[in-house]
Amino acid sequence: MTVPAVDRLYLRSAIRLAEKGLFSVTTNNPRVGCLLVKSGHIIGQGWHREDGGPHAEIDALSNTVEDPRGSTAYISLEPCCWEGRTPPCTTALIKAGIARTVIAARDPHPRVAGGGVRALLDAGIEVTEENLPEETDALNPGPLMRGENNRPFVRLKTAISIDGRTAMADGQSRWITGEEARADAQYWRARSAAIITGVGTVIADDPRLNVRDQRFGNAKPLRVVVDTGGRTPRDAALFGEKGRIAIVCAKGVESINRAEMWEQQVGPAIDLAKLLETLSDQGCNEVLVEAGATLNASFLGQGLWDEMIVYIAPRLMGDTARPLAALGFTGMEEAISTTVKSIDTLGPDLRIVLTP
Repeated sequence: MTVPAVDRLYLRSAIRLAEKGLFSVTTNNPRVGCLLVKSGHIIGQGWHREDGGPHAEIDALSNTVEDPRGSTAYISLEPCCWEGRTPPCTTALIKAGIARTVIAARDPHPRVAGGGVRALLDAGIEVTEENLPEETDALNPGPLMRGENNRPFVRLKTAISIDGRTAMADGQSRWITGEEARADAQYWRARSAAIITGVGTVIADDPRLNVRDQRFGNAKPLRVVVDTGGRTPRDAALFGEKGRIAIVCAKGVESINRAEMWEQQVGPAIDLAKLLETLSDQGCNEVLVEAGATLNASFLGQGLWDEMIVYIAPRLMGDTARPLAALGFTGMEEAISTTVKSIDTLGPDLRIVLTP
């Protein structure tokens, strides 16, 4: 096996380590894995386990079975080179006597962005950069989006009938899809730093918007309700769950239960771009929008989305039922085109993943 092939093999193992933080690292930091190899043997491995905790490189160095001096560090992302809540990982790698580093991608964070590679090279450490965007981009779409656009990666999630309806005319929507599709939705909630919904959904469905599936650990995304006029019921089920809740509203709206009140109105509507900027400033990497036709239309119409998860049930709900998005188009030239990323079967339903 050639050296590049071996490097990619170890790097993919580092990426699998990074995936262990999929549900525990949702804010601020990217998900990273690190593998230390010496004389053809793995002597240490680690990953970023939680926001604010030791980075993957530090975790791996603290779990070595022998002296790491002279070893090769395989890291799923370029090591950091600045001191934030933790010291720079480049410094730790240099002090440990690492001889060579292989990375799967550069860190888009403006304080890194190649600086980690330069620091290692300046210290005499050989650096090999492999390009594995398919794996690394899927693992950390949020930090990349925040670095380039100052907003989280936005994922819309909806369940529809085969005729494109999300609820009956009176608001009934339980349940359009089967158990398998609803269980899959828990995965997307768990990897998100925040879940956004509209007050109409809160009033009609009274959702908890929590992560109930214990497979995903103790994930507690921030729950955000877009509610211009402060109509969220004080006894809404949201408040029965632990974790932060924010209500995005107009100026002067009175406090509701224990929710944080975020005043972000521009004209008659909430400024969604500003909301996403606020979530990015709070460290949210990925957000999930679970909303009705009005809010879905706002995100779609303003182009504020990066991926859409659509569960399609094999049933018809009729032309008076509510649509996926209230876009109000009258001409074909207004239609929003998407690209199909994947199609899967979940029990009796389909899951289609779309991108702009």
